[in-house]
Amino acid sequence: MTDIPVVIVDDNVTDRYIVRRRLAKAGGFGQIFEADNGDDFLNRLKNGDFHNEPPDAPLLILMDVNMPRKTGFETIAELEELIDKGAQQPSMVVMMLTSSSNPRDMEQAEQLETINGYVFKPLDDEGVRKIHTLYR
Repeated sequence: MTDIPVVIVDDNVTDRYIVRRRLAKAGGFGQIFEADNGDDFLNRLKNGDFHNEPPDAPLLILMDVNMPRKTGFETIAELEELIDKGAQQPSMVVMMLTSSSNPRDMEQAEQLETINGYVFKPLDDEGVRKIHTLYR
């Protein structure tokens, strides 16, 4: 089994720390990158800062829903535009990472084709199992 390369996109440093620790404890995850907002994530993605190891392993993106400047949904919509234009490879698995149980957020997640699932903060063992299941 290949270790899963991960990008955590979340404006809250504590939430990123908890996710990073939980994934490290669970095992099966490779290098973990972090971005603290949607613009930082998109810029670094365009620059090739997030390396898939091995190269054919899809990049797992855990995207916070509520962030300042650009929401997770706005960020994913821009990501989909990049993929549609051929400016970005579609070899990624995107999951929304949030503390929101708002039904509108869940509906919006279902409308964006790039989003593969939804996990809740704080990330727990059940969330990690869900990530493993949806990634495979």
